[in-house]
Parts: sequence; structure tokens; C-alpha cells
Amino acid sequence: MASHFQQTDSTRANELLADVLETPFEDDAEDFHFALREGDLELDGDFVLEANEVLIVVGNLTVKGCLSDAFQNEDDASKLYVLGDLRARDLVCGSEVRVTGNLTVENVLYANSFDMDTLGVGGKLSARVFIEEGHQVEFKSLAVDTLITDDESWREVVPEAVVGDFASVLPAHLLGQEGQFILSEALHRDLLAGRPVLR
Repeated sequence: MASHFQQTDSTRANELLADVLETPFEDDAEDFHFALREGDLELDGDFVLEANEVLIVVGNLTVKGCLSDAFQNEDDASKLYVLGDLRARDLVCGSEVRVTGNLTVENVLYANSFDMDTLGVGGKLSARVFIEEGHQVEFKSLAVDTLITDDESWREVVPEAVVGDFASVLPAHLLGQEGQFILSEALHRDLLAGRPVLR
């Protein structure tokens, strides 16, 4: 990260994110490590955020591999803010990610934070496969080929969504307790290895 971002602080973060944050960062936010990239950034491989890392990109961010944030618990999570467009091959989203432009995921977008955090997209959210399992998701428009979720209300947005029947679309090694939930670490490993996740 050091070669692509410069360290910053909560004051600068609040200035840049005034239109994005619901609640500004406190002045004594020493638990967070703030880093800033001014200008577009393109990364060739996978990119993983660390716990308590707050990354701000003032421009477009492109990750040619799998982009994944950090979520261990409510107190140890990362935050990513892209003031532009975000494009990734795959995205594993377990904490707060906000994109002011469009979010384009070429392959699989997996979002799960136990309903604690938000994936917010100011423009169009598009993905070949979108797996939502307990995450707040906001967008202006949505374009997904396959939506897999545990929330029946998604049918109002995507009538053909696969709701709860994970075993019909995902292989057994990605599922726990008789197909009742998704094993996020196993899914992440498959995405990092470039393996398909649909049956």
C-alpha cells in the first residue's frame, strides 16, 4: 500500500468525504490508519485492505484481481472510499465501501457484514454474479446477471433472484449447515484462485 497511498488523518478524510460520510470521523480516531491516493490507481493483482485501514481514492480505482476488505468484527473492519468509479475482477465486501461513481465487478461480488456496514454506490452497480448475504446495499441502478441472496425483499428489485436456495447454484464446499449459509472464507479462496463459484 505504501507505494500507492500517502498517510493522512481524520481531519483531511472528513474534508474529502463530507458528502459521503453519514458521521464524520472523530478527531481522536487513533484506531484507524488513514491513507489517501489522489488520482486514478490501477492494480494488476489482488488487493486486500487491512483491519482498521481507511483508504480514500480521489479518482478511479481498478483492481485486475480480487479486491477484498477486512471484517473481523464491528471494531476491526476496514473502510474504502472511491471518489470516482471502482472496477474489479472480484469484490469481497465485508465492511463499508462507498463509491461515488459506478461499481463494475466483472465476475463475483460477495457482500456480507451481518448487516453492520454499507456498500454504497452513487451510480450503477453491475456484476456478473452478486451474492448478498446480510449487507446494506445502496445504488442508483443495478445490473446483475445472477443475484443470490438470503433476503426475500430482493425479489422486488430482481424478480428472478435465487433466494435462500444456495445449494441450487453454489457447490457444496462453499456451503455450511446443509446449505443454510455461505462459507465466506472458502468463497474468498476460490475467487483468489480464479475458480468459478457457480455450479
